[in-house]
Amino acid sequence: MANQTPTPTAPREPVLLSSNYDGIREYDNPMPFWWTSIFWLTILAAGPYFFFYHLGVGSSLNDNYEAEVGEYGAILAAQLGDVEADTPTILTLVERPELRMGGAALFKGNCATCHGPEGGGLTGPNLTDDAYINVKTPEDIFRVITNGVPGKGMPEWGKRFSKQQVLLLASYVANLRGTKPGSAKEAQGSVIEPWPKVEAPATPSGSAAPTK
Repeated sequence: MANQTPTPTAPREPVLLSSNYDGIREYDNPMPFWWTSIFWLTILAAGPYFFFYHLGVGSSLNDNYEAEVGEYGAILAAQLGDVEADTPTILTLVERPELRMGGAALFKGNCATCHGPEGGGLTGPNLTDDAYINVKTPEDIFRVITNGVPGKGMPEWGKRFSKQQVLLLASYVANLRGTKPGSAKEAQGSVIEPWPKVEAPATPSGSAAPTK
């Protein structure tokens, strides 16, 4: 029996679409397989991405931005030089946005477990009201952070952080006073006088000067 050569299939005639854009017309060609595969994969990945980053525990773009700016602020704090931990410095240091974010990053990473992410208090006291346990002046905040409170669970952060970092953290905590956290613990300790009105001290020699 003679071998029969299969009849080749006639090529598909290209179909010209009826649409016309300024004299430009196109053929009805199927999209490449690799293109459609990527398209469907992005649709399938959109669901887990949405639940993780928008409804779950994943960090948002804004969170990542604040974390990076906070790290930059911490670097700037390390460049402040030999700055005094006095009332004017503590009350005004975080007026610079990048230093405030640096203080916030230090606070959220180390203090929020006890004091809450907004300073409203959890196992530790509320830092946003006018009552304090171991503080009478802004300098006391620097002292308490540095030396801790033995027997009360407050660690000695001065053993872990540099003086400049503790100063940045003290400035951030001092400026939490009067803020309105979403959840606030009842006041503890004694109500103290408001912080004094001060002007920002001159930038010390060798420190990072603000940019315009």
